[in-house]
Amino acid sequence: MMTPTKRDKHRSGYASPAGVHSLALLLMDLQPGEDGPQVLAADALYQLGRMEEAYRLLLSAGPAGPRAPILARLSLLQLHRGFLYDTNQLLKKLIHCGDTSCLMALLAVATSRDRALLQAHCHSAAKRILEASPDEGALREAVAYLSIAIMASGGEAVESLLERARCYALLGQQKTAIFDFSAILKDHPEHVQALCGRSFTYLMLNQQQECTHDLVAALQINEQVVAKDVLLLKGRARQARDWLHQFCRGKLADILASASVPCREEQLREAFVTCGALMKTDCREPRWHLLYVDILLAKGEDKAAGAHLRQVFGQEPRDAAAQARVGVVEAARHSYGAAARRLSRLAEKDAPTLDWVLTLIPPSQRNAVALAAAQEASSLSSAGQRTQAVSLLTVAVQAADSNRLQYLRQRAACLAQAGSHPLAVADLDAVIRSHSGSLPACPDELGVWVDDLCQRGSSLVFCSREPAALEDFSRALEAHRNRALRCIDAGLGRARLAECYLRGALQHYREQQLGKAWTFVECGLLVDSENVELRRLRSKVKREAAASCSVS
Repeated sequence: MMTPTKRDKHRSGYASPAGVHSLALLLMDLQPGEDGPQVLAADALYQLGRMEEAYRLLLSAGPAGPRAPILARLSLLQLHRGFLYDTNQLLKKLIHCGDTSCLMALLAVATSRDRALLQAHCHSAAKRILEASPDEGALREAVAYLSIAIMASGGEAVESLLERARCYALLGQQKTAIFDFSAILKDHPEHVQALCGRSFTYLMLNQQQECTHDLVAALQINEQVVAKDVLLLKGRARQARDWLHQFCRGKLADILASASVPCREEQLREAFVTCGALMKTDCREPRWHLLYVDILLAKGEDKAAGAHLRQVFGQEPRDAAAQARVGVVEAARHSYGAAARRLSRLAEKDAPTLDWVLTLIPPSQRNAVALAAAQEASSLSSAGQRTQAVSLLTVAVQAADSNRLQYLRQRAACLAQAGSHPLAVADLDAVIRSHSGSLPACPDELGVWVDDLCQRGSSLVFCSREPAALEDFSRALEAHRNRALRCIDAGLGRARLAECYLRGALQHYREQQLGKAWTFVECGLLVDSENVELRRLRSKVKREAAASCSVS
């Protein structure tokens, strides 16, 4: 019986390459013609450094059919021996077999030098194939070579992973490409090419958030490289730039929502870098320059913003959006009237963008701009220049933190004078909604509320919305008769309003809604007690109401 020590030695002997070789020879005798024992013997000879014997053994392995395990080992042996042409031919045959998974077992016993040789050889072969032809067949062949290179490296061949991911993307296998890019970024999170590659693959999948996230991350690392890569996108470059612009604008909006101007430099760093890249990719696009000016203004650098505006848009910009930014610069210089005039040009064309531009002005300056706009609008309205006055009042309404309701009333009056009654009604709707549901307790507030109702009622009449108008006038008359009558005298006129009440009362009378008809008749007579038709109708309603009471 063997002692434990001898038994251990016996086992370790057969675990060594020499022991494996002896076992493989025994299996070859027991299983003649089988590939397994021959492959095992060849691997053992390789580990023993007996390359020639391993090569001859594999060559003698039965019929010359394309068997992947044999081809894999022959290619590695020829590469080790420096026979590159033979290596290429054998690798091609292996790839055409469609089974490169057998390389895993071989690579487990290969030396680090041979693995490095195989990795470099296959990566170079793939690059040559891609340079020679960009068609689908070439891409698939390159993927196979790159896969071998990645296996040979133990999954750490970053350049091969990068190249294979690009091939997958071109083949339309975007999710597989993303997997490869992500494998690189797992260990190298600041790999710019992998970030760009994954971003552009997300772009192909129309996944805006993921695309933008990777692209912005890459920009923080190397703006120059990313800008060049975006230009290489050609047809899809515009979409990528549009998404970057949306991101940058949204980022700036978030900052301005939580911090007042001037913002801190570190808050704006990401926006500066992103916008800088946009201008590098297309210096002729006005949106990028306007965004850059906005970032400068958010930082409080009004002089730099003004200089950039003059450089790109000229001394007196024609573009309303650029004019509005000049207005922000003038507000920073306390030229509030000039600022209001420039901002009003944007109000005429793009009121939503005006809201955005106004966020670039500190609150105290915004209120000063609003006041200046309202004062100039009053002068213009008196001179009959109501269109310009409305634009200025739009600036006042959107800029004001305080007195906004007063500016809305002023704009509504100006709109009504210009004949834009639907817009006047919309402004007065906002004003009246601001009142509480109950009647104001303060006499002054009650008077203002009555005026608002009468003003809206007048515009509703001109909009052919008489039922709603009569509701407003009735509420006003009930709340404060004398104040309402003065407002009616100054606006629609008693005679016209009485005719409106008559039409409304007749409609209710025909529908036998005698209570509502009576209310409208009474209100109409409060407005014009001499209206004969209203008196007659009141008598009819009274008789029919009395008759219905008698019958009941």
